[in-house]
Amino acid sequence: MLLACMCVAIFSCSTETMGQRLSDVVKWNNGKAYLFYDTGQYVRFDIASDKADPGYPKPIANNWLGIWENKIDAALTWIDGKVYFFKGSQYIRYDMAKDQADEGYPADISKFWHGLWERDIDSAVMWNDGYAYFFKGDKVMKYEVTEKHRPEILKIKDRFNGLWEEGIDAAVLWNSTTAFFFHGDRYVKYDVVHNKVLELLETPAGLVMMRRPCGSA
Repeated sequence: MLLACMCVAIFSCSTETMGQRLSDVVKWNNGKAYLFYDTGQYVRFDIASDKADPGYPKPIANNWLGIWENKIDAALTWIDGKVYFFKGSQYIRYDMAKDQADEGYPADISKFWHGLWERDIDSAVMWNDGYAYFFKGDKVMKYEVTEKHRPEILKIKDRFNGLWEEGIDAAVLWNSTTAFFFHGDRYVKYDVVHNKVLELLETPAGLVMMRRPCGSA
């Protein structure tokens, strides 16, 4: 959708989210993106209208059945219609269609995610190259979605040109050409095709924002 005049898309403009750290961003299959904050709140962002839905932020508790109420480490969508949430040494599998966590969770990362770090993942994102990327410290793990091969561990600087070398708080693949990475009160717009940072921006007072040039998708 073209935005002729909207140069700034604010994920959360409420003062209730000021000063909160973003845990991760998940793009859903319903035209929404969900931003999870470490203090237990989330914001639903409407992709078509390019703004947060009215009435947000809301508490994770009682709105997301079966997942942790705060301090989520990382989250990402998978090709099986599930969303995976990570915290400490455990993860939860969330069914997008049923809108609730599957039975039997939380479960240990070490038992079901072969080769993945066993705890304290910083962030995660499903990419468009057949891999998911998990961030921890100054490293990123390239994890094949079909699990045919052992994951490859790289330095962040060697895989994502121009990105912060460590401490990626959140990441989301917005479309086939653009991704966003978050670090504290800063974020970058990333060119997926040419593998480079397009813009490095600082958000005032901890507001989580996205900026795009006028007329871009």
